[in-house]
Amino acid sequence: MLKVYVTMIVNNGLLIARSEDMQSVIFDFNGTLFKDSELHECAWQKFIQELIGRKFTEAEFDQIHGRTNHLNMEAILGKKLTNKESAVLSEKKEAIYRQLVLKNQHPHLIEGVTDYFDFLIERRQPMNIATASPKVNLDFYFELFHLEKWFDYKQVVYNDSLLESKPAPDFYVQAALNVGTDPKESIIFEDSPIGLQGAYNAQANQIIAIATDNNYEKLEKTGVVDFIIDDFTDPRIKKILPKFQV
Repeated sequence: MLKVYVTMIVNNGLLIARSEDMQSVIFDFNGTLFKDSELHECAWQKFIQELIGRKFTEAEFDQIHGRTNHLNMEAILGKKLTNKESAVLSEKKEAIYRQLVLKNQHPHLIEGVTDYFDFLIERRQPMNIATASPKVNLDFYFELFHLEKWFDYKQVVYNDSLLESKPAPDFYVQAALNVGTDPKESIIFEDSPIGLQGAYNAQANQIIAIATDNNYEKLEKTGVVDFIIDDFTDPRIKKILPKFQV
């Protein structure tokens, strides 16, 4: 069941509600803001090999990209797990992933996105992150990329086992509500077909896909994308915003 909370904003000590007709920009994180799909796949394959004695095929891997770790662990093992059981397995996999990230000499966000963040801040455009990553990874990203420059940690939606996994709309709906906006007016950036379906199920106003390894055809086949970008230097991402934002 989707749990929603309308965010109130503190202004000079007073709680005020942000207008619901404002348009928010919501970002997935992995593969969208940080090009780490290959690192995640390497971490998953190493973890899966150790767990079940073989690696996943490309088709099998496509079914877990974008979903929560709890669902993925159940799919890998072919059985239901408690939250505690999946949390233990999840941390083992994510520890492998974080080690791989830190082995990169200069991990950085996707090209153009920090300038886009600054552009949105200047416009006072509400924005948020909706990620299937667990809290430990979210903490890691905030420290590594200094995301506090642009995002309020308390408003970010991550996998806390309370919301239904993408392709359900819950992550994106909650992310929009957390910044006081109507989910149906949101612009969503996503890279995975499962996540794009989640954006569609959230009835987002516009859905922009981020390509990975020239997978344009796979993204187009979802049938839910307004257009596809390679990175955030694409001029179209500024043109889609409303001309005036309060």
